[in-house]
Amino acid sequence: MRIIDYYNYIMTAACVLTCAAAVVIYKKKSAGKNAVSDMSDRMTYLLLTITICIATFLRLFLLGCVPNGLQQDEASIGYEAFALAKYGVDRNGYAYPVHPLAFGSGGNSELMIYLNMISVKLFGTGIVKLRLIPAILGIATVFVFFFVLKEVFSAPAFAGKKNTLSIVGTAFLAVCPWHVILSRWSLDSNIMPFLQIIGLYTFLVALRKKTAKSFALSAALLAIGMYGYGAGTMVIPMFIVIACIYALIKGALNVKKLIISAAVFMIIFMPLFLFYAVNYLGVPEIVTDYFCINKLTATRSGEVFLTLDSSLPQKLLNNLKVLGLVLTVGNDEDMLCHFYPGYATLFEFTFPITFTGLFLVFKDFFVGLKKKAEDDSEYLCNNAAFAAFLIANIVLSIAVETDISRMVTLFIPLVYAFVRGFDFILSNSKRLAAVLLIMVLLADISFVKDYFTDFNSKVISIFMPTYGDAVARAYEIAGDDRQVYSTYDGLSAPFIVALYYTDYNPIAFNDTVEYYDDEAMFRTAKSFGNFVFADIPENFESEEYENTVFVVSSAEVSRFEETGNYIVENMGGYSVAYKE
Repeated sequence: MRIIDYYNYIMTAACVLTCAAAVVIYKKKSAGKNAVSDMSDRMTYLLLTITICIATFLRLFLLGCVPNGLQQDEASIGYEAFALAKYGVDRNGYAYPVHPLAFGSGGNSELMIYLNMISVKLFGTGIVKLRLIPAILGIATVFVFFFVLKEVFSAPAFAGKKNTLSIVGTAFLAVCPWHVILSRWSLDSNIMPFLQIIGLYTFLVALRKKTAKSFALSAALLAIGMYGYGAGTMVIPMFIVIACIYALIKGALNVKKLIISAAVFMIIFMPLFLFYAVNYLGVPEIVTDYFCINKLTATRSGEVFLTLDSSLPQKLLNNLKVLGLVLTVGNDEDMLCHFYPGYATLFEFTFPITFTGLFLVFKDFFVGLKKKAEDDSEYLCNNAAFAAFLIANIVLSIAVETDISRMVTLFIPLVYAFVRGFDFILSNSKRLAAVLLIMVLLADISFVKDYFTDFNSKVISIFMPTYGDAVARAYEIAGDDRQVYSTYDGLSAPFIVALYYTDYNPIAFNDTVEYYDDEAMFRTAKSFGNFVFADIPENFESEEYENTVFVVSSAEVSRFEETGNYIVENMGGYSVAYKE
């Protein structure tokens, strides 16, 4: 085992003992006797500035090479953005689609693509430019989270701790392994925490201001969040229903404001609603030269949602198991692009603190329903908003074949729960609270060291380093006249990486592409233009391949080197082999 594994075991036990000690202290004296002196506003904003600087460093340092290479969905998002920015159509020939066809069943959400389209227009293509959107929005998420916590902890129940708790929560999110890893590559789900936090913040502000305009603004931003990722189309409506019912009960929202906000939400959501109508209700496609609402070649509902058959009980149990792991020590079966072993989600050892906070969140949620409308209604509604996201994500995690990317909106509420658990410890023992912060700090130092020195070695099969450089070099040599023959060894959907690295014309691609299976859930190209993607042929030296430029893996390159007839340019994990 590694040092971090021993550390996790020891610190988990320490967190359990810390929570137990806080409970004992709480029972021995009245709550609040351990007076806490809140930090000044000046110190708070100084620490916020330092926290944002740390968050910025962790999300921008070596952005182009950690992770090294491009994952297939990342390349797909980048290529769709390039195609729309330069040619006005996606790779399937649709002009500005509401939801791009992508691999056939969608697979890439529209908001990330269109944000990157703007980036392409301004800065061009490239790995760093492709990853700037999630990195910048990741930093913004940390910043906005501070003000979300300030809204919640402005309640009288947290008097004397508002600034302290807000800074602790913000700093925890800034260094949280889940959020650092998520912010450093361009998967569509990776911008959901920002969309979630900005919608949540405006909702909390609306609860305070109680104006129709503020609720309408919140509704507009939550509707935009529906375009961020497929899981959001389940989580956001559930959040809205639960949070708004609670606010109606507590008198923070009335029916008139709800109707206005619902109308704003539906107006913004309408294009995506029509997309679902086209694909699931049989409404005809809407295809124009200016925008498209197209039909997918395959739908993912059977792959994503649990089916009512004999496999249902086993799948439900598995989903509950996955949820339990994610809430505690992390799920080692998740793809390594989403987590780093030993540093799962919110650090593996913090779950006793988080569970303490979850108890307090749901205690206040249910107790608040019994109180009169005027009793702490603003705080109770704020707390209920976080509880609503937790409930929505738990339902999602049970209803679909879940993984950490689909559960992406679960973790912001979990960080809030961690802060609530920290508050319970702080309220009973400042020393225990200080020890907890030191535990997290030491774990984060270890995470930063390991992530920037070792993460790439664990995700080679996912991000396919050097393949993009090799295929771009092959196309530079071959042009459009010679065949480019690419290996499939160690690769996933290499055609999309080739498209992105070569800035290939999407119209030419759509006219010439041949898929292995046109009706597959994720269509992968066998060939397009002068590119072929398959196993390297045994007779590669035959006359048929005389002018072919090969892209080969490190396991295959010796076959070309041994002939003595090929020029071999080694790019690292992949090489280019060709004859003059």
